[in-house]
Formats: sequence, C-alpha cells, structure tokens
Amino acid sequence: MGQPEPDAQEATTTSRPGHGLAIASLAIGASGLTLAVATWAAWLIVRPELVSAWTLSWVTQAFVLVLGALWFALLPISVLALVFGICAGARTRPGYARIGATLAVVTVLLALSGAAVFATTSWRRVGPPIAYFDMRTSGTR
Repeated sequence: MGQPEPDAQEATTTSRPGHGLAIASLAIGASGLTLAVATWAAWLIVRPELVSAWTLSWVTQAFVLVLGALWFALLPISVLALVFGICAGARTRPGYARIGATLAVVTVLLALSGAAVFATTSWRRVGPPIAYFDMRTSGTR
C-alpha cells in the first residue's frame, strides 16, 4: 500500500531477465560464425599453396599455426554463446536466444572440423603437425 507502483518500462525490463543473455548469445554466435568462416577462407586460400611447396617459410608456418589456434579458440567461444542461448531461451521468448544458439552450433561444427583438419593435415607430406616425424634417415640411398 505504501509502495509506489513501478511504471511500465521498469516492469517490462525486470520481467524478462534473459533478454540480455539472448542478445549476448546472438552477438557472440554471429561474431564467432564470422570468424570461423573467415578462418576457413584463409585456410583454403593459403593451404593448397603450402601442400605443393617444398620448403615452408617461418612466416607461412606461423600463419598456419595462428589459423589452427583460431579454430581451437572458437570452441569455448561458441560453447559460451550456446550456454547463453539455452539459459535465455528458458527465461524469455526464444527469438534471439534460438538464433544465437543455432549460430553457436554452426560455429562449433566449423571450428571442430577446422581443428580436425589442422591436426591431421601433413605439413611436409610426412605427418600431422602435432606429430611430425622425419622418415628420411641419413646414410640410406
């Protein structure tokens, strides 16, 4: 009785606590997807040249390592967007939350496939970069 009634703007803001999570999920999912697509594009532009090259410069090797690190860094970013989307979807209308969660799932798939390609692709036609062994021994042939 002695309490003043909140106006309509405050009531709308406080009744939807997951709205901020939904927008965060959408923003993180969209930026993660953009970064994943850009990383794949850079890999497809640079990587075919690397496979045909006999020697790799240190700049090229560093660039390939940065691309691989981006794929691995996208995994926790996309999981964060997915968690925000799921939490927001349970609290509010699932519009932005569902879109953000969907973008996060697509980002996870792109990042996982990129990380797998990075881990299994041969740098010098011998083995994957995480387990590089030189099969040529000196003194034979």
